Amino acid sequence: MYKYSDKNENNDISLHDCRANHIELNGKILSFIFNDGIYIGENNKQNPYRKLSYTDKAEVRFDLTYKNPDDNITIYVFTEEDEKTIREKIEPHELIDKINSGMELEFLNCYNGCGSVLFECWLWFKEEPYHKECVLIISADEITYYWNHMYEECTDTW
Repeated sequence: MYKYSDKNENNDISLHDCRANHIELNGKILSFIFNDGIYIGENNKQNPYRKLSYTDKAEVRFDLTYKNPDDNITIYVFTEEDEKTIREKIEPHELIDKINSGMELEFLNCYNGCGSVLFECWLWFKEEPYHKECVLIISADEITYYWNHMYEECTDTW
């Protein structure tokens, strides 16, 4: 159970540079677990610091639009090969298995559309090539962000 939840209606929560360490798919709910947390913007009504802050362990739940996960989730992984980039589509269960077996999914950029979200991401591995670019497209009726504690982002400079 989480202490805080937010629908991010003001676009003041960010997954930029956050890494999902676990994925769950229960019925029409797709959940990403971020052991190192997510970012909460200064204008979020639940942010007591009134500046960019981060959370402890967080979860982001997507209420998928369609009953079949394959109709809601599209994943493309890009591989460099002989000065060419090859795009490979992988199935949702493959991504879930990879992340739950030790890979991490780092979220870089997010683009919101009508009923869907496109994320530019990196898949991180423990061996070479260490990471690959990927695109994750999710069709969802609702997205909810959950966490328990928030911490003020350190702004000290060197």
